Amino acid sequence: MIFRVVATATFESIASCCVFDFFVNCILKGYIKNFEVHDPHRVGRITVDLQGRVNDCRALTYRQDIKAKDIEKYKTLKLPTRQWGYVVISTPDGVLDHEEAIRRNVGGQVLGYFH
Repeated sequence: MIFRVVATATFESIASCCVFDFFVNCILKGYIKNFEVHDPHRVGRITVDLQGRVNDCRALTYRQDIKAKDIEKYKTLKLPTRQWGYVVISTPDGVLDHEEAIRRNVGGQVLGYFH
């Protein structure tokens, strides 16, 4: 018999729309497979199925404001290289990664980053 080992991570976090959108961005970019929320009406658990590509994932506990012109500079400070990783930003247009925010020329608050 062959068993497939699935790498998962569990977070005990406040289940909010920003957390959901952050993980949806991770799924769209191919860094995680799926996530599941247990007890979403309270401080619950979030189980994430990892793809094996995540080296570091940080959420900022304070929301840092960032202008559209400063996104590229922030990205070079936080991410290890130009080819890997994304900064997730909450903008008036919704939760976007840094590439889409630069394309739309909108700023907002940095939620976190992953690479």
